[in-house]
Amino acid sequence: MTKPQPRNRAAPTPNPRFRVKPQEAPTPKAAEPPAAAPGPALIKPKRRPFFQTSLLTNLRQRFANLPSPVRRTCRTLRWLAPVIPIGLFFPEHVMQVMWVRGPSMTPYLNEDYDQMQTKSDMVLVNMWSWGGLLPFRKERKLERGTVVTFRSPANPSHIAIKRIIGLPGDRVTTREPCLKETQIVPWNHVWLEGDAEDPRKTLDSNTYGPVSLSLVTGRVFAVLGPRMRWLNASDWEEGGDGDANSRVERHRQSVRDRVVKNAVKVEQPFLN
Repeated sequence: MTKPQPRNRAAPTPNPRFRVKPQEAPTPKAAEPPAAAPGPALIKPKRRPFFQTSLLTNLRQRFANLPSPVRRTCRTLRWLAPVIPIGLFFPEHVMQVMWVRGPSMTPYLNEDYDQMQTKSDMVLVNMWSWGGLLPFRKERKLERGTVVTFRSPANPSHIAIKRIIGLPGDRVTTREPCLKETQIVPWNHVWLEGDAEDPRKTLDSNTYGPVSLSLVTGRVFAVLGPRMRWLNASDWEEGGDGDANSRVERHRQSVRDRVVKNAVKVEQPFLN
């Protein structure tokens, strides 16, 4: 009885869906170069001097040891330091609020002075050049009818408020208590008078003569109270600031009639 011969089995065909990738031997990584030591900076920080550093440190330590109210006061003063010079400069050279005292400018200012002598008008004065409101416009423009503030020649410590009646070269017919009947306004001067009809209620150029422009400190351009209004010199010059038949307007017209404009040609004096 013969034994059956073993069959030759073929190698199994791999399934394309299941492929096993042969594991590759790990490739040794190249050694990284050692990190370079940090070199000196190109720009060296600016060091403060030793005495300055020690002084600041000493001041900080002393400030930290101060009581809390003292430190709070010092912080407040640090913020007020730049504000105080501005507050001192603004009213002296830019703009200022003033109160009108007395009856010399009635009834244009202090309208109710005859009935109630306790009220005073609060006016806004432009102290920066006598021109427009803009500070950078350094023009000095004064017109007839402009209400200005000035240092009184009779008392330089007193700031007075009056109206410009005459400019250089004008001939002004004066009133009491001036001894001259007429007065020519000289160069660099103006003739100032109050709006009061009674000359005894105002101290103006009829007492101390023409006023130098160097004494003029500002120009009144608005009344803040009790009745807010803007002041315009052209209204007074043209007579359009009130009723033409009123007593006040008749007085203003008489004042304008006392001024002869440009009666004399005034030139700047020549100094050797």
